[in-house]
Amino acid sequence: MPKKYLLILLYLLSYCLIVLICTIFQWGYECDFEFSTCLINTEKLNAILQTSATIITPIVVIWGYFTWREQEVYKTSKEIMASILTQTNAIYKAWKNSRNYLDTYSRFDAYCLKDIISISPEILENSELSKKELERIRGVYALLSDLYFSLNHLHIVNKKLNLDNIFDAVDTISNELEKSMNELSTFQSQLFSIKNNYTNLMQPEQKIREICHRLDSSSSPLGRIDIHGKLIDSVITKVTDEIVTLSDKI
Repeated sequence: MPKKYLLILLYLLSYCLIVLICTIFQWGYECDFEFSTCLINTEKLNAILQTSATIITPIVVIWGYFTWREQEVYKTSKEIMASILTQTNAIYKAWKNSRNYLDTYSRFDAYCLKDIISISPEILENSELSKKELERIRGVYALLSDLYFSLNHLHIVNKKLNLDNIFDAVDTISNELEKSMNELSTFQSQLFSIKNNYTNLMQPEQKIREICHRLDSSSSPLGRIDIHGKLIDSVITKVTDEIVTLSDKI
């Protein structure tokens, strides 16, 4: 039962209980608890009713407060959900752009083509380029932090909403970004090992190429399915669909 109805019911029961107790006392005082000998003083009974009626005044206040609060929760929830959709779209674009090197030099693409186009290890093992690549991923992380904040805010405002599926999807995004940063570190270590001929520290070639395809969608061979890109699409779609569904329910 909703809280406002419960409170109103308690107030009404309290009112009825007070009237009943006062009536019993008057009956005992006026009639000595005997129905056949006298009648209850109706004037005093009316006075009891009028006096005790003030106890039901808060019912109006309770009803008005909860009605206002429900409207505010609805309005605020809708606003936060709209913001979440905007943030999710921004994450999607940033995540996609973080893997797009079509308009700039890509070490990942160069690595995959190193057997065809010769390139010196010194050029590949470039710390400045590595920092820029890392900043791309961190940029998505920053947007993700804002999304986490909005979801927690929504949970505080409207605790009736089940956000478990959304948090699970957002956690997946966080895990994938963390994995990308770890793989970028592995890629950088590989280039350092190649540059210094540390063959015992080198990772399998296939593993490094998979990392390149993951971090740079344009480095994938023609016809190869972009598995990571599909994962991004599915996770973002899940968050969007869940928010739209919840928005329709409230």
